[in-house]
Amino acid sequence: MNWAKRTFAYADYSPYFDRMEKLLLSNPTLYRQFIMVSTKASGPGESNIYVGVPNETFLAGFDGFELVQESALPKVIDTLHIADATTDEFKSRFEFRHNKR
Repeated sequence: MNWAKRTFAYADYSPYFDRMEKLLLSNPTLYRQFIMVSTKASGPGESNIYVGVPNETFLAGFDGFELVQESALPKVIDTLHIADATTDEFKSRFEFRHNKR
């Protein structure tokens, strides 16, 4: 998978949510590999948005996002935006902060 990250204030990430949703629906056989999650950032109302896609070409419309290595992904997330949380692709990478003990 290929990963990218960008920080947004409040719901400013919504155009990219829509873009991820369109990519997912256009590529249903790859649905397990479309993931969008977030963690709280340092500023008020800010979130770090992480997107994962099966091929780097899918990131073409994600301007302002920086590529990140999988090792730089957070292990604990605050919000799941797009993904099937029951898949190994998701469960092997993330857990929810509220489940962290």
